[in-house]
Amino acid sequence: MPIKKDAVSRAQLVPMNNIASSEYAADQIRAAIIKGLFRPGDRLVEKNLTEQLNISRHPIREALRRLNQEGLVDVRPNRGAVVAKLDPASILEVYAIRSALGELALKAFHDNPALPFASEMKALEKMANAALRLARQDNQQATILNDLEFQETIVIASGLERCARYFAETTVEVKRFNNLTGIVYTEREADAQQYVVALVAAIKARDIDKALAIWKDKFAKAVSRYMALVEKEQSVGKIVKKVK
Repeated sequence: MPIKKDAVSRAQLVPMNNIASSEYAADQIRAAIIKGLFRPGDRLVEKNLTEQLNISRHPIREALRRLNQEGLVDVRPNRGAVVAKLDPASILEVYAIRSALGELALKAFHDNPALPFASEMKALEKMANAALRLARQDNQQATILNDLEFQETIVIASGLERCARYFAETTVEVKRFNNLTGIVYTEREADAQQYVVALVAAIKARDIDKALAIWKDKFAKAVSRYMALVEKEQSVGKIVKKVK
């Protein structure tokens, strides 16, 4: 009589390997950093992470190395890993990269009349309409997510795979900037009209010069907003230190 296998044996579950577990750990730690659960300057102790995630140290180290490459974590010799601090140089670098990648994408549209494809153009138009609608709502989170998706769709539509991959990586940092600075967008409807609707119209009209000008201005304004917040926070920090 054949021996019946239990439910676990029948399911033939595949154990998590080191690569999968390091990706899982990176996803968990990344999400915690973006949400602000791990604050800038916090030490990421390997022992604590292994206990919380129930994963061995090697995948945790791999995860921290990956997050170091993404700019979210600073790995210091003999001191371990700490959450990267938010500083003006980081903001300038991330937005310079995003602006440059977007310019490459828009130029790809200019060089290839078939781009963006009709389905991608339709998606951009849908997001432009959503931008105006969401701008009138009290909660700005939906506006932010729509705008980030709008930007990524433009870069993906270029067909430049490396640009799309690098751009997506910097989106993680932008989400972190938003959460850490607590930025409030007070001109959402005007921004939607000027930087989303107008950009879609320029792309549709194949006006590369206008599209590039709008894209550059969009990112320049984003940087100026962040810098104003960071400078304000630094000034408050100096005042608090003097009082103490």
